[in-house]
Parts: sequence; C-alpha cells; structure tokens
Amino acid sequence: MMKIVIFDRNQGVGEPQRYDPAMNDAAIENLIRKYDRPVPRYTSYPTAVQFTQTPSWEAHKALIHRLDPSEPVSIYIHIPFCHSLCHYCGCHTRIVGRYGPVSEYIATLTQEIALFSSTAKKRHSASRIHFGGGSPNLASTEDLEKIMLALGRAFHIPPEAQIDMECDPRLLSEEKIRALALMGIRRVSLGVQDFDPNVQGAINRIQPFEQVKNCVDNLRRHGIENINFDLITGLPLQTLETVEATLEKTLSLSPDRIAVFAYAHVPWMKKHQHLLEKFPRPDALTRYKMSELVREMLCHNGFTDIGIDHYAQNTDSLALAQQAGQLRRNFQGYTDDTATTLIGFGLSSISQYADAYIQNTTDAPAYRKAIAEGRIPSARSCYLTEQDQSRRALIERIMCDFEADLSNYRGIETPLESLTELLQDGLITLSHRKRIIRITEKGRPFVRLVAACFDQYLNQAELRHARAV
Repeated sequence: MMKIVIFDRNQGVGEPQRYDPAMNDAAIENLIRKYDRPVPRYTSYPTAVQFTQTPSWEAHKALIHRLDPSEPVSIYIHIPFCHSLCHYCGCHTRIVGRYGPVSEYIATLTQEIALFSSTAKKRHSASRIHFGGGSPNLASTEDLEKIMLALGRAFHIPPEAQIDMECDPRLLSEEKIRALALMGIRRVSLGVQDFDPNVQGAINRIQPFEQVKNCVDNLRRHGIENINFDLITGLPLQTLETVEATLEKTLSLSPDRIAVFAYAHVPWMKKHQHLLEKFPRPDALTRYKMSELVREMLCHNGFTDIGIDHYAQNTDSLALAQQAGQLRRNFQGYTDDTATTLIGFGLSSISQYADAYIQNTTDAPAYRKAIAEGRIPSARSCYLTEQDQSRRALIERIMCDFEADLSNYRGIETPLESLTELLQDGLITLSHRKRIIRITEKGRPFVRLVAACFDQYLNQAELRHARAV
C-alpha cells in the first residue's frame, strides 16, 4: 500500500510552483482571463474540425495497400454503448436498456475487421489493441471473444502485444474480470471521475469508493496489474476540498497511471449537459487551482506529470518514455506506443495513416449499409500536405516535451507575432536566434496556446474546442 504524503495546500511543498508565490489570485486571474479561450487538445494535427473531405472507398483502399507490412500497427476498437447517461459525457455513445443492439453492432464490427483483412495485401502485426467507448465492458464475454478472434484472424498478435480496455467499474464483476484476463487484457482504465457522493449524484454516476476498490483488488487478483484511473476536475459541486479527498482515495489504491481531464462544458454540442447547469460549477481560477493541487499532490506521492493531463508512477513505461524523449500523443492522449499507424474499427473511430486521417461514420444505419456493401464505412477524411506533416511533428513535440527546435522542421518560421505576448508574460522563452522555444513552468498550463501558434487552420472564434485552461 502506498504511503500518502499529505501537505498544506496553502503553503505547498516539494515540486516547484508554476507561479511565483508573490503572485496573487488577481494576477493569476488576469492571465487566465487573457488566455482562457477555445483551442484544440491536439490529439491530432490537423484536428478533427478539419476532417472535411469525403473519402472514396478506392482512396481508402489505396491507403491500406500502402501500409508497410514490416511495421506494426495499433488497433482501436470502439464500442459506443453505455447502460446509463453520465451528464458530463462528451463521447459518441448510445444508452441501451437491452443487449440486442450491442450484440448486433459487434456482429457488424467483426465483419468490418474481416473486410480490412481482405483488403490489406499482407497480414499486419498489431503491437497494441485498445478497446474504447462508451463502456466496452458492457459487451458480453462471448462478444468480446468474437472480437478477439476476428482480430486474431486479421492481424498477427504477438504475445508481447499490449491489450487495453476502458472499463466502467459498475459493470466489472469478478467473473468479467476473470474473462478479460483470459482474453489477454493486461491494462484496464477505470472511469472513476470523482469519489464525492454529491458530485457523483450531480453527474449521474453513482459508484462508491468500496465498489472501485473491490474492482481494483479483483483485477490484481486475476493478474491485471496495470491499472489506470480517469478523473475529471471542474465538475459541478466540486471544491478544492472534495478534489483533495478524491485524490487521497485514489492514491490509496495505487494505480499505475492517472489521467485528470478538465471538464468541457459544451451544451451546444451535447444537449444533456444542460442538466448540469442547475448546479454551481467551479470558476476559472478554482479550476486552475484544482489542476495545481492535482499536480502538487500526485508529484509528491511518486508520480511524474506527463504532458498536460496525465500522471504515471515514476517507474511506469509512460514516465520512462517521457524521460527518453519518446513520448507520443494520439487520439488516446499521451502514450508510449511507437506505432505510427492507427487502425480504428467501429462507429466514429478514426484511423491515422502517414499522410491521412479517415473517420468512420457516426450513423449506425450508414455503418451497417457500408459493411453490407463490402466497403469500410468511412465518412470524413483529411489528407496531409508535407507542411501539415511537419507541423504535426512539431506540435506533438511541444505537447509532449514542452520545447522544440524549429530548425528541425522544414518550412516552419518562428511566428513571432503570435508568440510575443506569451513571451512577454513569461510563458515561453526563445533562444538561439529565436528558433528554440521552451514552455516555462509558469506556461505549462497554457501549452495548448503555444501549439496553436503553429496551427495554420485554427480560427480563434471556433467554439468546438475545449477552453485552454
């Protein structure tokens, strides 16, 4: 059991503060007010907003045919179903009261996997398989086994391949855990979000601490040792005190990784989020203080902060990848996955190729129709120019390393006009003829704004992105 180090929030200990202690709340609020505007999370570049082309099946087949059979690929399986609606949710998911639609969907999904296999010239090796949702563990053991069998026929899955699954603790019985372990699942991400009963009631996700603890104990008992927690800050009724209490309970369970996402309130896109507006939500300054509390508390208890919203125990492969300069960022967030090609299966899933992104349709009837007609159900795409690819690599390094040498990226000039205010406010430094950019400790919460300076497509009035802080 991990020994939890408790500290005084008002004084701070250990890790260096992002802000000079002399800086008061008013100064912090001024920075937040100045820079807290919608910007992408940069899990891709160009971002999904730019996936505006409609790909032909012939064009998609050409991308599959060009894949190098000597290089392994990553696989993403999307199971977009949940048994109840969490009111904060921004995912592509469907609430079901019976199992029939899930079983029918998985039957079509296995056909999609087989279609990819018949299209590919070679049987590619899979280095990683990730089940996302929705709640993938809502699927029955039998249906999950069907997916694994389909993947095994379509891809070579070596023993060392990492197989991960996002799981809802409320649907994770010991019997299901035993089955997941037998299928080769070795890492599970638990959707915890918050342990406070009042917050759980507001967001319509009741799962007591003891229920999550029981899941963790059972996972480890059956050999699934790698456990991630997903938490959210900025939720209705959250306070600094409730966030601290959630972190203490989280640390008591010793997860390997913790992702702490900032709640994005976008009711114009997700209508059900209007249900949260009857509850008080933390203001921008409090949300900032929550993120700093998370960082201070986790870093003082054996975790390394990874990028903007991930934490990993110091000996975890994610922390080691960061130390080695090999951290990556893709649609699953920060990762140590070295594969450059990601193949997505299922509704709304995205495939990433060397010079293109292809996204499946989000429309279930269109998805079934395409598969029945013998084509992968792609609906949106974005083909990258050489300049796009260069900027993608640069933005990934900024988001992962908090620094970059612009001299390494062909055709990219230093955008001094965009960077000037960030430089004046001490959020970045520029050196060696203004070609090496570094984000300061003070500037780390604003790193997405720095990345945005290199985004040729960003419209600052675009409201489809989460706020920067």
